[in-house]
Amino acid sequence: MVVWSGTGNTRRVAERFSEAARSRGASTRVLTPGTIGEQQPATRDLLGLLGPTHGFTTTWPVLKAALTLPGVRGTDAFVLVTRGGTRIAGKTFAGFEGTAGYLPAAVLALRGARIRGVGAVDMPLNWTVIVPSFDPPNVATIVERGDSQVDRFAASILDGGTAFKGLPQLMLGILILPLSLGYMLIARLLLAKMFFADERCTSCGTCEKNCPQQAVHLVGAVRRPYWTYRCQNCMRCMSNCPTDAIQGSQAWLLFYIWLVGLPVGALAAGALLDVLGVSDGAVAGVVQLASSYAWIVIAVWFAYGLLWLGLLVPGLRAVLARATLTRRYRRYRGPKARD
Repeated sequence: MVVWSGTGNTRRVAERFSEAARSRGASTRVLTPGTIGEQQPATRDLLGLLGPTHGFTTTWPVLKAALTLPGVRGTDAFVLVTRGGTRIAGKTFAGFEGTAGYLPAAVLALRGARIRGVGAVDMPLNWTVIVPSFDPPNVATIVERGDSQVDRFAASILDGGTAFKGLPQLMLGILILPLSLGYMLIARLLLAKMFFADERCTSCGTCEKNCPQQAVHLVGAVRRPYWTYRCQNCMRCMSNCPTDAIQGSQAWLLFYIWLVGLPVGALAAGALLDVLGVSDGAVAGVVQLASSYAWIVIAVWFAYGLLWLGLLVPGLRAVLARATLTRRYRRYRGPKARD
């Protein structure tokens, strides 16, 4: 099984499936996309690809794995994703995975794999940069539900059958696919630049060392964490910071949204099209899209640089740290994420 996991939810699902396989006499190996080339077995009877749901679809690392995993042609395969389960007024509600499972499954199928199943497992919602995490009893209830979902899915696959779950969610996911694409290309970048470390940061390097995307770097003589665009918003850094120093600035996110809404990209595209002597058609459309996207990338990068520099000023750092809701949020203490 090839697993991309942030806070450890998907890793737990993989290990639960692995236990079911071993109980049936099979040997299993759980790998990350970064180690598949070095540690994949010489032979395999079944390939599993597992990852979380982000923006009602898959993540870039899981999609990349589906596109690049070696030796998938002719291999039986399944895709299993986690989704954010919730608890409200004592009731457990399923998350929504959209196209998170079927998109990488389609890629594997196009590469020649025989897809045996696609499924989704409810694990505790842990988008701590936006909402607080659940308390331990609610976490335990959701995890128990997820364990039973894994057991049923594993039994279907390991006993020789098939399991294609979540078809209604897939249909709705296809309808909102433009929204998911917007998350992957734009919203993910803005959310990545929400993160910062407050005055409790000790520069211990836990966030840098544990990031599954190598997206966090300790920068400068002060060795303060800096989040790059490689960040997938998996929340592993927030969940594992030993001093709970990592925050997400909602105010800065609103500033990003205002900033990228300025018509700078459109003005730049207009000027470039005037130079090219083009006013409409496919070329004009491409130039306008590229210019608008470039403005988003550059503007947010520059604004985040200002935020990071502002955090070096003690008085301003105190103001920024206390202006975020995440300072008051409960952190998600889920299964330990291991590579």
